[in-house]
Amino acid sequence: MKLDLLYALTNRSGELSWHEVLQQTRRHAVLADELGFDRIWLGEHHFDVDGTDASPNPIMLATDLAARTERIRLGMAAVSLTLWHPLRVAEDLALLDHFSGGRLDVAFGRGILPIEVMNLNPAANRWNGSDNSREIFAENLEIVRKIWTEDQFSWKGPRYTFPEPGTKFIHSPGAPMPDGWVDDNSELVAFGMTPKPLQKPTPPQFAVTESLEGFRGAAHTELKPITWYPTGQVLRNLLDVYRAEREAVTGHAPALGEDVGVLRLTYVADTDEEARRITEASVVEFFELVCRVRGIGVWLDADEDPADPRYRAMDPFDLLMERDHLMIGSPQSVSERMCRLSRSHGIQNWLVQMGFPGVAHSDVDRSLELFASGVMPELRKIAPATLATR
Repeated sequence: MKLDLLYALTNRSGELSWHEVLQQTRRHAVLADELGFDRIWLGEHHFDVDGTDASPNPIMLATDLAARTERIRLGMAAVSLTLWHPLRVAEDLALLDHFSGGRLDVAFGRGILPIEVMNLNPAANRWNGSDNSREIFAENLEIVRKIWTEDQFSWKGPRYTFPEPGTKFIHSPGAPMPDGWVDDNSELVAFGMTPKPLQKPTPPQFAVTESLEGFRGAAHTELKPITWYPTGQVLRNLLDVYRAEREAVTGHAPALGEDVGVLRLTYVADTDEEARRITEASVVEFFELVCRVRGIGVWLDADEDPADPRYRAMDPFDLLMERDHLMIGSPQSVSERMCRLSRSHGIQNWLVQMGFPGVAHSDVDRSLELFASGVMPELRKIAPATLATR
């Protein structure tokens, strides 16, 4: 069982300076390391003025955290791959892998908010009915993987050609000529990057997705899915598809839930009542934000109609709790809920987000400690043989 912390740089009240928010982030990363969390995942979000998650460069942030922690792995969830030059992001991630001593995990995504995508790479528009976003993602991913692993890298695709034709290689006379880089005219025909990642052949790679198409794509590109909103039968369908597609690709069927991370809003207090009091306003606000971006349907199960007005009439906290979106309550309540879902869906990797917008940093401290002392031991006890297999 992997138990990870997804960390958002929040400042909903605006009472803290952003320097103070970064200081809190450093402190919580160190605390998560000491408490035994397996990974801390950082997102990539740009132009945040709402105090939701101001993390424009998770690679740079993780480099700072790597120097302050000893054991915990550092996850990117996710690098918005369509918004980066593929060679630059490959180099930056490789350096981070070295700075962290090989503690890097990388999830890739396509960007989710229009303000980010349309102002950093409008060609990656996800909302105009084209396949550009998926095509850019696929090409960039292949480029990153190739230059991480090949000493004589070259590429010709729909958007990039490497090396650029006609590029001369200016070689230092004191260094050996790299094999296979130049032709008879001293023009580049291939090149490589230095350094390559510390982990061989590459750091573990993940994809952030909630769709059947995304899970199929992850299975075929050897990416491990991380998913947030799906619940109940919707989540089970995704897990079944991933397992079936992996079997089709490799000839071997993984266990249900194997290599899939499931994210949930989480908060642990001494009692259920206290946990709800501290988080309810934040949960309701977050619910409304997600409904604006994605629609209420992301919160519902397979047999529930998003057009049915009764779901909009429900108390948002109760709606999310009933559908297992919230791991919020006492240590006993949270451990019972997470253990039940682990067994019913074969979940072997949880990502818990405790610092969601509106929850004070001081409250996150206590929740981290209670999760580590009262929930984590129960989840670690779950035997693989007790997990659902079909």
